[in-house]
Amino acid sequence: MKRLIVIALLAMGGTAYAHKPSDAHLHLTIHDHEVNGELDIAVRDLDGALGGFDRDGNRDVTWAELEAGAPLIARYVSERLELRSHGPCPFTPHLAGIVELVDGPYVVVAFEATCSTRVHALQIAYRLLFDFDAQHRGLVHVSGAAEHVTIIRDATPIELRGSDLSMRAFIVDGILHIWHGLDHLLFLACLLLPAVSRGQRTLRGVAVEVLEIVTAFTLAHSITLIISAVGFVRFPARYIETAIALTVVAAALNNLLRAVDARWLVAFTLGLVHGFGFSSVLVDLGLPSHELVGALLGFNIGVELGQATFVILLLPVLFALRRTLAYRVLLWGGSAAIAVLALFWAYQRWSL
Repeated sequence: MKRLIVIALLAMGGTAYAHKPSDAHLHLTIHDHEVNGELDIAVRDLDGALGGFDRDGNRDVTWAELEAGAPLIARYVSERLELRSHGPCPFTPHLAGIVELVDGPYVVVAFEATCSTRVHALQIAYRLLFDFDAQHRGLVHVSGAAEHVTIIRDATPIELRGSDLSMRAFIVDGILHIWHGLDHLLFLACLLLPAVSRGQRTLRGVAVEVLEIVTAFTLAHSITLIISAVGFVRFPARYIETAIALTVVAAALNNLLRAVDARWLVAFTLGLVHGFGFSSVLVDLGLPSHELVGALLGFNIGVELGQATFVILLLPVLFALRRTLAYRVLLWGGSAAIAVLALFWAYQRWSL
């Protein structure tokens, strides 16, 4: 069974190490019947989806290599992005440069779309990169009297009439971030695994310790989520994602070595790192200040709901298995396998 655990976890490594999903930013400015746009696409995503840009194989796509592939990029955008307002709003995209964002270089594709009438409502059919990364998000920034941001999570066409960033949208984003974040879930699992192992403990006693762990983790990541999202402290995505993987290693090794018995303290200390990872989702949106408070509240609620669902599903299973051989295999073999997998993630994330 130990071997099966290791094989299953390592099989997830190929797709799960890059915890941060891909984002593209579509900036739109509407003037009467014209729409000026800039689409920022991560170089790594564009190279992964279309391939062939890194001609010298040095894992560093240059501007010259992108210019050589400009017709392919323009065609890709033309085929997968459509604007309409009482009919089609045709445009011809072209490469306009490279911009450096928190998670690396992005290609800037500019265009000017012309609609047949004055634009009061704009329909967007956005189909980029979803076949490359199912977790991809299209972030639509509409400039005007107040800037608005809309999140596109699939290829379903949308219509813009104002701000789409309701509290519900951020709650959903927080839930999805936890459910798609295998590193966060494995970190929690490492903290929860030993909670049922102490003698003849009742479910109530176990629940009290788990509540302490979850509360400490929540408090820690909320602190760093807020200070990072408002811009007080920020770190490059490469450092944060690598550090998150290392927190999983530390939590797993603590199960094996029993170095720190107070798991709430482990949850709080290492949870501070996870908050910086959560904040990257909001930082990428480039939210105006008047929308930031609602975004922080909604996203944090979503994270807690996703986290609570995971705990509610996992805890009864662990409690039921606590006196069996399967539990001991999960505790020792599972922790060892998680440590190896997370160390592999850390290496991959640092190497990107």
